[in-house]
Amino acid sequence: MCAGIILPPSKSTHAHTKDDVFFQHSRTLNISSLTRTSCYTSTRGHAPFGQVLLAYPVNRSVSMRAGDTIFSASLSEGELPNDATSGSRWRNMTFNAYSPSGQVEGDLVYANYGSPDDFDALAKMGVSVENKIVIMRYGSTFRGLKVMNAERRGAIGVVIYSDPMEDGYAVGKTYPDGPWRPADSVQRGSVQFNSLCAGDPARLYSNQSTLELCGFEMQDVIPKIPVLPMSWADALPLLQHLSNPSGVTPPADFQGGLPLVYQTGPGPARVSLDVNNDIHPGVIHNIYATIPGVDYGTPDDRMVVLGNHRDAWVFGAVDPNSGTAALLEVSRAFGTLLREGWRPRRTIVLCSWDGEEYGLLGSTAWGETHASFLSDKAVAYLNVDVGVSGQNLSVHVSGLLSDVVRGAIQAVTDPASGKPLSEVWDGVMGDLGSGSDYTVFLDRLGIPSLDLSFRQGNAPTSYGVYHSVYDSFSYMQQQIDPDFKYHVVQAQLWGLIALRLASERVVPLAPVPLALDLHRYIAYIQALFDGTQCAGQCTHIHTRVRKSASSRRQHSMVRGGGLDLSPLQDAVARFEGAAMDAALAREIAICSEERVQKRWQRARGAGVGGLNGVRRVAPPEVCGPKRLKRLNEALRLVERAFLDEAGLPSRKWFRHVLQAPGLYLGYGADLFPGICQAIRDGNLVLAQEQVGVCSSRVLAAVTALNSWMPLPSAHSSLVV
Repeated sequence: MCAGIILPPSKSTHAHTKDDVFFQHSRTLNISSLTRTSCYTSTRGHAPFGQVLLAYPVNRSVSMRAGDTIFSASLSEGELPNDATSGSRWRNMTFNAYSPSGQVEGDLVYANYGSPDDFDALAKMGVSVENKIVIMRYGSTFRGLKVMNAERRGAIGVVIYSDPMEDGYAVGKTYPDGPWRPADSVQRGSVQFNSLCAGDPARLYSNQSTLELCGFEMQDVIPKIPVLPMSWADALPLLQHLSNPSGVTPPADFQGGLPLVYQTGPGPARVSLDVNNDIHPGVIHNIYATIPGVDYGTPDDRMVVLGNHRDAWVFGAVDPNSGTAALLEVSRAFGTLLREGWRPRRTIVLCSWDGEEYGLLGSTAWGETHASFLSDKAVAYLNVDVGVSGQNLSVHVSGLLSDVVRGAIQAVTDPASGKPLSEVWDGVMGDLGSGSDYTVFLDRLGIPSLDLSFRQGNAPTSYGVYHSVYDSFSYMQQQIDPDFKYHVVQAQLWGLIALRLASERVVPLAPVPLALDLHRYIAYIQALFDGTQCAGQCTHIHTRVRKSASSRRQHSMVRGGGLDLSPLQDAVARFEGAAMDAALAREIAICSEERVQKRWQRARGAGVGGLNGVRRVAPPEVCGPKRLKRLNEALRLVERAFLDEAGLPSRKWFRHVLQAPGLYLGYGADLFPGICQAIRDGNLVLAQEQVGVCSSRVLAAVTALNSWMPLPSAHSSLVV
């Protein structure tokens, strides 16, 4: 369900300039501390948005027999005296959403992270997972894809555990003495196959079926075998009772952080896995508030969307409530600006998503349902999920938003050092894959997006008690952000970016950083082809591709291989030329100058237009409404041009040709994914076809960007 409120503008109906609003409020948005905020919505606005497929645990068990040894896993999280909510009954409700119910028994096999390469390594050792129960550790690959990989190789059940190497004592002190995962902490989570299609697996809310939207039947995007998560304390006895019957030493990277030599099995451990989950249709609730812009309700209205999900596996103090607190603070600050007479140039929509943890259900449903509207109106989508789990800023962003993000980072202060945040930030801007609510906006609709978070240093994972009962207020206050200072900075940063995007005369979407990204993406293809950049699915691929390419011409091919990237390189060079065109830079500068435009408006209102007082014309250096709209639309539509209506090969829901979640990564981004996945699959013909597809979309982006230029006519320089 979507329930909405509209925050009324002040009595003033004009958009204030950045002189009288932006510079007054941009440094802090009047956010100096967190306040106790209430969110009001009218029950009159509540109506079912549509049903989705939900899952809840009923009961489950895991037991092991190895010779005379019998072990039963607790599958529960212990109560901690200094964590006020850890005694909740939900500590006993550890499960993986969308795992089917089932009871299976079989020999146990350890498959490391469960990537295709890990299963290939097992096959080389002579270890089969067919009719076996597979145990894998969290990390590297999204949990649902671990299950997908095991299922495709004939496994009958899966256990996924949290290894201390990823987020436990191998990283640092464990909770309650530190921020990392204690022995009996369990990571819950969805096991949907998220890299195949996002959103409700059943598409119960939609007029289109899962097959029509995703290219897969519902049963192909969720597991057919039972799955359970487990703590390392429960996993340790299982792993201790594995041997190495093949006699081949497992690869070194199979070794985790537990005090044992990791063996693959199968056996002698024999495991019984019993899962009983209740999977049924249910209603979710998206809540949104709208701050109308000056053109609200007209065809010229454009909007900036902010989103955070509020559903959590248990209490979710970090994920997602640190982001939810920031969203409420941003809304409060905007309310203050409204009362002071401000009105945004562009409409702002504040969204609280439901069902994210199951597979981005709420945001995806909203995006699909309103796809045409969003494509016509949206300037950008700004996401915060895990708002604060540490003190290190993490930015993942579309290239077009890079400059506006950097500008906001320079304007806020790092609480720990007292320095500008830009001086302590590492400067890295990552690429967007999936795993949070930006997915439908970027990967499906081509809307520039970002995801902001404060994280723990260089740890392999975001924080230690992720998706457990210990993700609590006690954890946040004791281990992460005791004074909630980084919550404040998160709200400031998020709000500043939104304010600029909603208020600036020229929408701050910068094509030059995107052009630089495109060159980096080509380098990624080259590195992948050379075998120097590979994750999760690399075995024997490069040899196969080069053999199939032996008869192809070598001009502009990837370092002596057989993939001709010259069409893509040429297209990227053309985009770079358009992005760095001095005439475009001049146009942006002219149209951005507020005071010049205000003087022109006053002169035009007095009948002083430059040509006998005709008000429809003006000197060419003045940027009037038509000229400004043409420029803003050109910048806004660049990202849309990267959409291929046919979708990625074998993944039609994902339409963005520049980035998508890696097929076997899930969260992590793949770049030029149609090309790169074809390389990994050893399909040179498809890879070359995708070079053509990507080249055409980059050239379409060139056309979109160049549309800022007026159509040639005798008076085009005078029409504003």
